[in-house]
Parts: sequence; C-alpha cells; structure tokens
Amino acid sequence: MRNFLFLSGPTASGKTRLAIELAKKFGAVIFNCDSIQVYHELNIGAAKPSPQERSEVPHFLFDVMSAPDVMTAGKYRKFFLNELENIPETQLIIVVGGTGFYYRALEKGLFDISETPVEIKEALNEELKSNGGKTDLFWQEILNRDPEYAGKIHPNDEYRILRAIEILRQNPDTNVTLLNQGKINDSESTTIGRILKLHLQLEPSLLNQRIEQRVKQMFDNGMIEEVESLLGKGLKTWSPLSSVGYFEVCQYLLGHENRLGLEERILISTRQLAKKQRTWFKKEPDLIALDATEPGSLKTKAEAHLASFLSNM
Repeated sequence: MRNFLFLSGPTASGKTRLAIELAKKFGAVIFNCDSIQVYHELNIGAAKPSPQERSEVPHFLFDVMSAPDVMTAGKYRKFFLNELENIPETQLIIVVGGTGFYYRALEKGLFDISETPVEIKEALNEELKSNGGKTDLFWQEILNRDPEYAGKIHPNDEYRILRAIEILRQNPDTNVTLLNQGKINDSESTTIGRILKLHLQLEPSLLNQRIEQRVKQMFDNGMIEEVESLLGKGLKTWSPLSSVGYFEVCQYLLGHENRLGLEERILISTRQLAKKQRTWFKKEPDLIALDATEPGSLKTKAEAHLASFLSNM
C-alpha cells in the first residue's frame, strides 16, 4: 500500500521548504495541493516553488492547466491519480498545499456527477447557517431517502454529508446509492493508501509578518505586470483571477480601486484566507499540528513523525 504525507498549513507558513527537506531525506516526490499553483499562467501571485527549488526533488501537478480552463476538485483528483501511475508504489508521496477541499477529494473521493448549481449551493448554505452550522438535519434527510448510503458514512462526516445532500437535491427522484452504481470508478472509490497528516501552525502575529514579507516580495517581483499581461489576453472573467491577490490587482487595473492601499487590501484578504484555512483544517481528523515558528525544530519534529509512520507499516 502506498504511503502519503499530507503537509498542510496556512499560506506563508513554510510548507514548501519543509516539503523539499523531507523529500530529500526520505527519497520522496512532491505533489502540489494548491488550487492556484496548478495554473501555468499564475506564478508570482501563486507563490510557487522556484525553478531552483523544483530542481532539488521531483515536483508534480504544478503548471498542469492553462487558461481559459479551470481546475476543479474532481479534475485535480484525476490528474493526481494519472500521475501516480508513473510513481513506484514504494516511493513516499508528499502532498503539499493549503487547499483543504483538494485534500479531501484525494482521501475520500468524489462522485462523478455534474457541478452543483449555484442556487442549490446557496440554498444549502442558508439552511446550514439557520441550523447553527450543524449538518444533523442533512444527515436525517439522507437517512430518510437513502438509508443504505447513510449506513456507510458517519453522522459527523460533514464532507460526505454535504456532498451527498448536494446530490440528493440535484436528483430528487433518486438517491446516492443508485447514482453511485456505475458512476464512480473503482480507483476513485477506494482509499489511495496510508496517510500521515502534518499541519503547520504559527502564532498569528508571526504569520502576519510572513504574509507581509510575501506580499512585498510579490510586488517587487512584478505582480502588477503579471496581472496586466493576463488582462491584456482577455482573461478578466477567468475565475482563477478572483483568487486572493490577483483579485485585488485586477480591481486596481480595471479602475475599480485606487493604487493607494493596494498592498494593504491584499494583506487583509490574505489574513482572512489564512484564518479560513485554519478553521478548515481544525475539523480534519487525525491531524498532527506542528509549531512552525523555528524551522530547525520543525524539521526535526516532522522527520520524527514521518519516520515513525513509515516504520509502522
């Protein structure tokens, strides 16, 4: 069975360097799990590993999609599984990034159905809010309509409950079990292997300092010029440009915001993103949190956890 390290953490927490050091020590390869770093055109604002860093160990799933195409969690999983076929089963796979939904797509799979309409997602979000963020009513609906599928998932498994309820709302005349038959490939419905989950944490004030340094570096490296080039290619409605950093620069270049305060607007959005990432990963089961304040001790602790994981096969 394959071994995977899921190395997550908020933006600017130091995931890239740690992943490379671990890959060197354990003979691993690195797979990207960041929804923006998959795009060929997005570089400076995506904070990708540099060409030098990528030359140190094999990297996969960077620059695998180009405009005007858009990556989804389902596409990402298919790309991942395709690349995996070329990697020896004995080789450790380090999956690094901050896109929680992509991690879940790898771990738990996805139904091969059409994208959920926006109106259904919005309605479900409103129901979730009115129920205090709890999914127990959705769970009861699944149990009533499809007890067979309900018996396969835990009542607290928010990811599968929400995915199942989206499917049921899109298909009121059937259920998940029937739709499941013949619609999920065997390779997508089974576990990908053994997974160790390490998550980097930083005290908020220190993380904010790192975010400030990153945003300054983005502007020094030509962030505005990068976005200007993309807009010149007619890509202003391309959805990846609505991501943090790119959105704010687009707003400025399109005349909707002033240049004054642009960096601060990106800082605020990036801090909000980091907070959302922390909230998401707090809900992940079996997650081991590591203090990323001091890179040396972080590396030592991560190596110890990984060595223990690999020895207990």
